[in-house]
Amino acid sequence: MRGLKGKVAVVVGGGRGIGRAIAEQLADYGCSVVVGSRTLSEVENTALGIRNAGGSAHGLSIDVQDRSSVSNFADEAFKLYGRADILVYCAGINQRLSAEEYPEETWSKVIDINLTGAYRTCQEFGQRMIAQGGGGSIVTITSMMSHVVTPKQSAYSASKGALMQYTKLLAVEWAKSNIRVNAVSPGYIETEMTKNAIAQPGFRNAVLEKTPMERFGAAAEIAQAVCFLASPEASFITGAILPVDGGFLAGHPAIIPS
Repeated sequence: MRGLKGKVAVVVGGGRGIGRAIAEQLADYGCSVVVGSRTLSEVENTALGIRNAGGSAHGLSIDVQDRSSVSNFADEAFKLYGRADILVYCAGINQRLSAEEYPEETWSKVIDINLTGAYRTCQEFGQRMIAQGGGGSIVTITSMMSHVVTPKQSAYSASKGALMQYTKLLAVEWAKSNIRVNAVSPGYIETEMTKNAIAQPGFRNAVLEKTPMERFGAAAEIAQAVCFLASPEASFITGAILPVDGGFLAGHPAIIPS
C-alpha cells in the first residue's frame, strides 16, 4: 500500500485474530507498529513476530476500561516513536444471550470495552494527534451488527451500532485537523472470537446461504481494507463505514438465526 512506509501505527486489540492481522499487515507495508492489549504476552508475541520478519514493533499493555491505562499507553506509544500517524481500534468482546436474560453486568462490560473503550482511546490519541499537527488516520472496527440484527447479541449490536455513529461524529469534528476517521465492518470472519458460533451447523449454513460469496472471510482481508483506509490512497475518504462481508449486506440484509 503506497504511502504507509515510515508511518507510525497503533493497533489496540492487536494480540490475536483480526487485530494481529492488521498489525502485521501495517508492518509489512512499512509502518512502525505499537500493539496494545490487556494481555501483554499476546501483544509481545505479535510484536516479536513483526520484528522477526524485519519490521519495527513494540507490544504494550492497555486496559481500555481504565482511563489512566489508556492515557499511559498513549504516552508510551509517543515516547517510543515520537508521534502516531494511524490508530486502529480493534478491541472487542461479545456474549450471546437472549435479551430477556441478558445480565446487566455483562451488558455493561461489553458496552464499556466495545464502545466506551473506543471513546477513551480515540479521545486520548485524538488529542495528541491534533497537538502534533500534520493530520492522521483513525480506523475503528465495527461489525455487521452495526447494520443488521442477529438474535442473542443485545449488547454487541448496541455497542457496534453506536460505534459506527461515533466514528462518523469524529470524522466530522476532526476533519478540520486533517484527521480522517473511518470504520471497517467485518462480515463473518473465522477468528478465535467466532469459532464457537461457526462450529454450529445451523448457524454456519445460514450465514453461508446469505453470503453471496458463499464463504467466511479471513482476518487478512479485513487487514487489507484497514490499510487502505489508513493510507494516503484514501485521502478523500472520511466518515465511511466499509463493509468487508462477501456481499452479505448487499445480498441478504436479514436476520441470522442464533
